[in-house]
Amino acid sequence: MPQSLTDVMQQNYMSSKLGFDENGASSDRCSLFAAAGLNWPDTTPLEGKSGRTTNYPFSIDVSNNRILASTDREGNIRRVATALSIEDVRAKTVPGVYVYKKLAFCQGLVGLTLAIGARTQPLPGMRFINGTIPVFSFHLDGLEVHKAIFAPQMNNKRPLCIIQYFSLTNHSHEGRKVTAHNIVSTTGATGTRLLPVHTGIVTPNRMEIEVNQIDVAIQPGQSTNLALIADFSSDESNLRDFCTTQSCFQALTGTLTSRKNSLGSITTPDAPWYGEQLTRASELARQSVLLMENGKVAGSFWGSNANPLPDVWIRDFSYTTLGLLDSEPELANPMIELLASYCIPRHTWEREAPLHPNATGFEHSLGNSCIAAVLASLLIKRHGKQALELDKNVFNDYLQQLATSLISKRPKPGNLYETLYISDGPSRGDYHTGSNILAWKAADALTKDFQYALSGDQKDSLKSIAQNLFDTINKRCVRTINGHTMFVEGINKDGTVIGVHDGEESDLTLASIYGFTSRDDERIRNHARWALSTSDPYYAPITGGIDFWDFDDSNGVTYPGHIHGLCRANTRSELTTALEEIRRTTDLDGSFWWWPFKHAETDSTRVKRGLGKCGWCAGEYISYFLHEIMGVDRNEENRSITIAPYTPWNSFKWSELAFCKGTVDFSQDGYSLNFTNHTDDILHVTLQLTLQPYSMLEDVQINGESRRYQAEVVRLHDSSSVRVLEEVDPDQTVTLRVKAR
Repeated sequence: MPQSLTDVMQQNYMSSKLGFDENGASSDRCSLFAAAGLNWPDTTPLEGKSGRTTNYPFSIDVSNNRILASTDREGNIRRVATALSIEDVRAKTVPGVYVYKKLAFCQGLVGLTLAIGARTQPLPGMRFINGTIPVFSFHLDGLEVHKAIFAPQMNNKRPLCIIQYFSLTNHSHEGRKVTAHNIVSTTGATGTRLLPVHTGIVTPNRMEIEVNQIDVAIQPGQSTNLALIADFSSDESNLRDFCTTQSCFQALTGTLTSRKNSLGSITTPDAPWYGEQLTRASELARQSVLLMENGKVAGSFWGSNANPLPDVWIRDFSYTTLGLLDSEPELANPMIELLASYCIPRHTWEREAPLHPNATGFEHSLGNSCIAAVLASLLIKRHGKQALELDKNVFNDYLQQLATSLISKRPKPGNLYETLYISDGPSRGDYHTGSNILAWKAADALTKDFQYALSGDQKDSLKSIAQNLFDTINKRCVRTINGHTMFVEGINKDGTVIGVHDGEESDLTLASIYGFTSRDDERIRNHARWALSTSDPYYAPITGGIDFWDFDDSNGVTYPGHIHGLCRANTRSELTTALEEIRRTTDLDGSFWWWPFKHAETDSTRVKRGLGKCGWCAGEYISYFLHEIMGVDRNEENRSITIAPYTPWNSFKWSELAFCKGTVDFSQDGYSLNFTNHTDDILHVTLQLTLQPYSMLEDVQINGESRRYQAEVVRLHDSSSVRVLEEVDPDQTVTLRVKAR
């Protein structure tokens, strides 16, 4: 067990590929955001009347889901938010926002800065421990300093405080007297309750509450620890609970344990950035969400960076939840419950409503109405029925309302559902393709996963509806354009095609994850290639993304279009290109920003931190990476799992992916694919290994025994794949090895 922050760093720290050095240069030297600057201007307002015009400063965010803090590049606290309650605002605000979260909030500056005599601390570099806890490091007059900052979480205990934990080592030949200055300057924000803050400085010998500074002596070759407790509770209880350096260190190690999510970890030796980035994406999705004191979800932000705005965008919230189905299924549960409570409005509203006076709340956003059932169904498949832990009355009422709406508004054979909005933007065409894919998935889920909520007649009707939707989408929403067969964004009743791709349409991106298509469906691929080309009038050739209509030029390319770009790949080279497009526009802490370019940008390397961080895309990316790139498909009820990677890397190792109340490991090295069962069940495992194009298959082996005549050869993207089904006992490892030339 590690005994100090230095021990923790030695075990986990050096593997970090994200972060920056003391000069602010990206550790990976790939992100365009290194040139965008890391400073937090004290005089720049972060939100005006419109968040659209805001160019946010760099922030690193920490959260235990009861409290969210955004810190600057030195690890000082700049903004903090907690959730108090939730308010139903359907029909009272913009069409994509259904609820408001009521917040307690403060902004300003809270933190310890160090000095030795007249010498103050320099700018630090930053890395992550296990991809989750940021550590800021610098050297000062022979003193080596590391500062970890975190929101403590020990199991389900989530105190309202932020801890800065310092490790100081004196490498000089003389004693050093270090002065720690405590800076506390905060204000509130209009529309929120002022969040109080009380601080305590902890040394190995004592705790000083609400002091401005404290001196610590360190002898040559010796080390010591300090901590700042920033307590945002009403009773100052955290100043009592974390009153020693030992209790602060225990909170650090406990938080690291709590941050070990259901994804486990992946290492990719050929491109090590991607393994840590997946963890950072799961942190961005997780930290977007706030819990209230009663454990219920108050909603989410646009991403993880704290702001005082109350709006909860239902579609953002939904895609964030999609990623958490894999990384934090326990947290996904209360999120699905919130969606079930609010995702079907009583009636439609805002600018499209007068144009469609007969539209119902169900038709306000067809996708939003269906999403809770879709997410619940996916959670059940991956983690079992017992994993769905919701208020049964709330969820059953929603299921019945959804079933009734799907049936009462059922389209005639050969037609599809109409809908007004995707999120806040209008849906494209009379029949929006992606929204109807969600309606198909919801109808299918109701008949397969939630039969208990249906009558016999409803079940039969929903089966018929699901089949009609599947057939009609595949017939009417598919066109041949420029010689390529593809899905289209939407169609009109007269059969005309909508000739754009809205960058914030993500359900075609996720169609195979919903089970509607195969993962290499050329109709999805061709649509993505069309959408990210000059054929799409919303495509921005300079910045390589899909623009969002912007009346003031402040924001342009919308990040979900970058995730959709992954669908273009049919070769490993194309997949590398698509992943690198995302890598370049990922910030130095691993965050995606909603709108990283101005609308009228003429320089493809000049990025901005626009609107806020993007929990929507974090959730999409997690799901796409695991299910489409790694080819993982889990079915808890059947104890079956498929591992079918199609990656641009020659080797990778995935450890501790949650499944069947245990975990599994899998790895690939060239033409060998390994799988280890760390559960208590016999698992039905499908291993699929993709050959290089134009290879000639010679033999297929499992643990050295030939399976050539039992193996199946299938097609995946541009190559042939060898597929073998094996039963794998607990604690057993099987290796699929393919010989080819």
